[in-house]
Order: sequence, then C-alpha cells, then structure tokens
Amino acid sequence: MAKATLLFLATDDGLTLLSDPANQGRWLRSAHHFQGSAVQSVWVDHSNPLITLIIAAGRIHRSTDGGQTWMALAINDPLAPSSVLYGAPRQPLFVGLLAGDTLFVSDDAGAHWRRIALPGAYGAFAIDDDGRFYGARDRQVMVSDDRGATWKPYGAPLPNVPRVLSAAPGMATVICALADGRVYAIERENWRCIDGMPGKATTCTALAGAPPTHLAALTDGGVVRGSLDGWEPTIAAFPWKGAAPILKPAGYHMDTAFAASAAGEVAISTDRGRSWNLVRRGLAAVRDIAAARLA
Repeated sequence: MAKATLLFLATDDGLTLLSDPANQGRWLRSAHHFQGSAVQSVWVDHSNPLITLIIAAGRIHRSTDGGQTWMALAINDPLAPSSVLYGAPRQPLFVGLLAGDTLFVSDDAGAHWRRIALPGAYGAFAIDDDGRFYGARDRQVMVSDDRGATWKPYGAPLPNVPRVLSAAPGMATVICALADGRVYAIERENWRCIDGMPGKATTCTALAGAPPTHLAALTDGGVVRGSLDGWEPTIAAFPWKGAAPILKPAGYHMDTAFAASAAGEVAISTDRGRSWNLVRRGLAAVRDIAAARLA
C-alpha cells in the first residue's frame, strides 16, 4: 500500500492540511483549522507524524491525531508574533520554541516544556544533530553545548545581522547563516561567504547528504543549489513569479523540499531543488511548512 504524505501549512488564515494519499502528486485539502487567526509556526514529529505542534493566537497547540483535533498547552507566557518552533534534524522528539529572550525546550515532542531565560533577545536560531543550540544576537552567533544553560560566541561577528541560521542534517557543527542576502558558512571559527550566488537570497536551507546540498531562494525568484565551496550557475524556476520566503526540507526524504510564497503558493521539489512543481495556490500568505509521511 502506498504511503500518504501530509503537508501542514501555517498561514495568515489558519492551518491548512494538504494530503497526497497515493503520492501521485494530487494534493487535496483535508482540513482547515484556526480560520481567521495567523498560525506563526508548525513542527511535526517525524518519529510519530501524528504529533504536530503549532503556534497560533499567542499559544502553542498540540495534536496527536495528525492535525484533526488540537489542545492548547499550558505555557503561561503569551507568545510574541515572532515566536518560532525549531526541531533537531536527527532527534525527532526534541523541539525548541524561541520567543525573543526566552527559549522553551521539550524532550517529549511537546508534551512537557522547560523554560530557559536567554542572555538577550535572539533572532535567527538553529539546532544541530547533536542537540547544540545556535542563536544570533545582532551580528554575533552564539552556541550552547548544554541545552541552553550556558552560551559562548561561535566565530567572529558576521558583517550583517543574520536572518536565518541553518544546520546541515547529518553534519553536526556545519552551520550556515543568511545575512543581507548572502550565505555564510563557519570554518575554523570564522564565517566565510559562499561565493558565486547570482543575486541576493530571501532564505536558505540544507538538505541531508554527503556533502549536504544547500538551497537558497533568490529575491527576484528561483532557487540556486550549492555546497560549502560555491553555488551552481543554474537557477531553478518556481511555478510562480517572484520570491519564496519559505524553503523547507521535507524531513521524510533527503531529496524532497517545499517552498512557499507570500501570495499563498506552494511548490515541491523531489530532485534536491533542481526543479519545482506547483502543489497549491490561492492560500493566505504562508509563514511555515512541515511535512510528514504516514504508512
């Protein structure tokens, strides 16, 4: 029997669930929750894809049935609109929630949380395969080796404030940063710009592999692929005009990634970013994506 793929889309008008029951590329809308509210972020437990977390209306909500029903969790702090959920690539039960100068951490897929006060407000954030935390305070990236108890500088300050930090799956401590439209990688405690990008980027991510494939969405549309050594000259087109502020690995397959636009369009790549096909259009602006595969 073919496996079904679920796609959770956090939008400005709630959470939209799409399904591809036989993995034939026929995406159907299966549910629409929290209509009228902006859903800021979404996370799915890849070891048990029925468990999903979202941030909506200043609260964190949890589902244990694939997004059909939801329960608000007892985190007393009202969550700011900038709050984001982060997962560890190879630690499926581990999830973090960044809310400015506060980090909430769960070791059991969001059932229980502990609160960590950070030494200042962090913008970009990432968790690597070994569970290290990385956060950006202005131009300086900080790292914690002890789950947020202590922090230290990670390399020299970047030339500009990073908007995105990305941990490469399968390669702990390989961290990339997007700052002022350029992608940097850490090397011997120094950040190095990955040269050859044909323009500026809105966001970036890394797909698992040896070595990992880096993807960057350009401000004027399209995606470029690369490695730590440079970018390929070919630009892969989206099935729409303009940029994609959201670019996410699928998590269930190393070759698959999703992209979304502020105009509510969603695309999929199953060949590591070389080509993109339309999944859906006509949605509210998409803020985040999570995908899961069910047996």
